[in-house]
Formats: sequence, C-alpha cells, structure tokens
Amino acid sequence: MLVTLLQNFILKNINPAQKSKKMKNQLPLSFQAAEIAAFDNYIAGENQQLIHSLENEKEQLIFIWGEKGSGKTHLLQAIAGQYQAREMNALYIPLQMDDDFPPELLEGLEMMDLVCLDDIHHVIGNQEWEEALFHFFNQIRDNHGRLILAAGNSAVNLDIHLPDLKSRLTWGLTYQAKILDDNDKIEALKLRAHQRGFAMTDDVAAYLLKRASRDMTDLIKLLEKLDYESLAEQRKLTIPFIKKYL
Repeated sequence: MLVTLLQNFILKNINPAQKSKKMKNQLPLSFQAAEIAAFDNYIAGENQQLIHSLENEKEQLIFIWGEKGSGKTHLLQAIAGQYQAREMNALYIPLQMDDDFPPELLEGLEMMDLVCLDDIHHVIGNQEWEEALFHFFNQIRDNHGRLILAAGNSAVNLDIHLPDLKSRLTWGLTYQAKILDDNDKIEALKLRAHQRGFAMTDDVAAYLLKRASRDMTDLIKLLEKLDYESLAEQRKLTIPFIKKYL
C-alpha cells in the first residue's frame, strides 16, 4: 500500500514501478506530528480567512507561504487529518526530506482527494522536481483533486526555473501565514498545556515566552519537554521550576 511504499522511500529502498494507485487514507506514520495537528488546537490569530479557505473544498489550489513558526505545517497536517477522518484519501508530504524522496514519489498521487506538499522551496531549482511538480499540478487538477502547498516564500518570489510551473502556482489562492502576536502565543501555549492534561497560568506562559525562543514551533517543543520533566519530578509547571530547567 502507499503508506508502506512511502516509508520505504525514507529507507531509500523503493522500486517506483511497484507503486499502487490504491491510496491509503492516512498519514504515513513517519510524518505524523508528536501531537495530532488539528484546527481545534490551532490559534488562528490573523489567519482566520486562510482556515476558512482550507475548509472550503471548492478551493482546488492553495499556496501558503510564511516564515518558520507561522503554523504552515500545522495547517497542512490539520486539513489532511480532517479529510482522513472523513475516510477520504489525503496525504501530507514534507519536502524538506527531498534527499529521501525522488520526484517519482508524485506518480499516481493525482488520484488522491487531497495532497499537501510542505516546504516546496526545498525542491525548487531542481529541474527534475520542477518538471514533476508541473505535471502533477496538471494531473491532479484534471482529476478534480485538491493541492495545498506551503513554502518559505511566495511563489512569485521563489527562484523557480520553469516558467510554466511559476505560472501554475499562482493560479489559485495565495496566503501569507501570519505569525501570532504575544497574546495569541500565550493562548496557544495554554491550549497545548490543557490538551496535555495540565493547566498553565497566564503568568507562566508569559514567563516562558519571555525567557525562551519566540518561535511557536520551538515553544511547543519546549513545552513538551517541560511537561515530561515536571511529571518525572512530580512537580507542577511553575515559574521556579521553569527557571531551574532553563
């Protein structure tokens, strides 16, 4: 099945000719986040319209760009998970792992209901990948599937060598994923803490934001480590405990 074949890509042990067009409607296990990404554990901030468009199945192509920590990966995994919960064929692929994935990975995926390609800037500039993306775009569009892309920069500003690909990537909706402000970051930390089974006060969240990285990806990872350490020491997650840990 497709999931097994994708995992074999990671192990660099795949024969592309063996790929089946029967699609498994779940995320490859190697790609799943430590915590399930969903819309109900995402603080939208200024990204409400983006979420609305993601949930609108009539929007066939969406290009999301933004800096690290703006939530692009979370949103792609969330919409893929939403499709899978409805037993539809959806796949999330992180292209920062392009060393493990040849362009042939895309063959057959045009039959999916939804394909989310994350960090496509990692393969831009590679002629084989650009040609594969161009043909895949046309194929999934002809099959009425959805394609959602994410990159560190807008399609207009990516150094795309294939003009037809650059043109295709601007056909649909383009959104810049906006970084959360400090108040929203505090709410995001509190929400993640709640979903991990403990309460976090505003003061503790604000202290963490002040003393650690302001990048939400790094903050969530730190929160997970702090939760683990507090459980190991059987202590509450307080400012003195965080101060000691940091």
